[in-house]
Amino acid sequence: MQIKPEQLRTHLKNQQLLVYMVCGDEPLQHRESVDMLRKAAHYYGFTEREVYTAEAGFDWHTLSFAASELSLFAAQRLIELHMPTGRPSDKGESLIEYCQNPPQGVLLLIVAGKVEAATKKSKWYKALDKVAGIVNVWPINGTYLNQWLNQRLRSKGLALQADAIQLIADRVEGNLLAADQEIEKLSLLYPAADQMLSLSTEQVVEAVFDSARYNVFDLFDCALSKDLKRALKILAGLRSEGESIILLMTLIAKEVRMLARMTAIRQKQDLEAAMKPFYLFPKRKSLISQTVRTTEPEYWQGLLEELLELDKMAKGATAGEPWDKLQLILAQIAGQSVLEKTGF
Repeated sequence: MQIKPEQLRTHLKNQQLLVYMVCGDEPLQHRESVDMLRKAAHYYGFTEREVYTAEAGFDWHTLSFAASELSLFAAQRLIELHMPTGRPSDKGESLIEYCQNPPQGVLLLIVAGKVEAATKKSKWYKALDKVAGIVNVWPINGTYLNQWLNQRLRSKGLALQADAIQLIADRVEGNLLAADQEIEKLSLLYPAADQMLSLSTEQVVEAVFDSARYNVFDLFDCALSKDLKRALKILAGLRSEGESIILLMTLIAKEVRMLARMTAIRQKQDLEAAMKPFYLFPKRKSLISQTVRTTEPEYWQGLLEELLELDKMAKGATAGEPWDKLQLILAQIAGQSVLEKTGF
């Protein structure tokens, strides 16, 4: 039986199986599904817990021995079997045998890594699927991520506008652990009482976007508006505060990619169509629209190549001082020379 992570709570209220497996490579949903099953097991009387890890050399007969062994302390037991590789080393023979007659009084919880598509065609997986509840957790992206964020926020008593939810989605880029941290931060800053609390986009920006992200927007926009002197001052401040050049480079690259896509769309459609797919803070719209009108995609593609070179420098793959390279890139964005503005 396949159970979606968001369906697990309802399933456990209405039905209890003797075998469950949580598998996949999305850590937040994986952790929460396993925790929920542990709590449900304890609630339903499986108060003794035994944990085994099926690493290389694991004796799979341990599973049948553990299940048949009488407990001195509890009538019902939870056996937790960790299977990091997502597949058993004995071709699943022990699991097939176990699933043919799951023992009463024992709840088997298999905690697995990602199960590949080919593995799902195996005999052991099919045997498991007949008797077990299988919770597959997958990364969430696109509109599904926005829906997940909205549901998660509302569970904390917070109601956000669509553009504010999109801001969080853009920031976390599919990382649900990061999304959960941002939502926890919001719930601590704006604790909801007995009714749903509505937050403005401005409140979300202030709470969620840290100073580095603010300054990166300022850094990029100063260069874009040809105020190179201020851009370099912001860059120097970020460097002195110990900000990671990798983070700055990544966020600037995201802005450059956005402009590359906008200008490419503008070549075939009007300006409104070029800007529609992207959320922009209101105060940035005029600057960005002017830039899209006056530049070509090839210009931004060239800057992406420069940023790729910077990435290699920052990671030690090529020689050069990455902070100096970043100054030169900002100068290119501003259409000016670092030497002219700094006097070096």
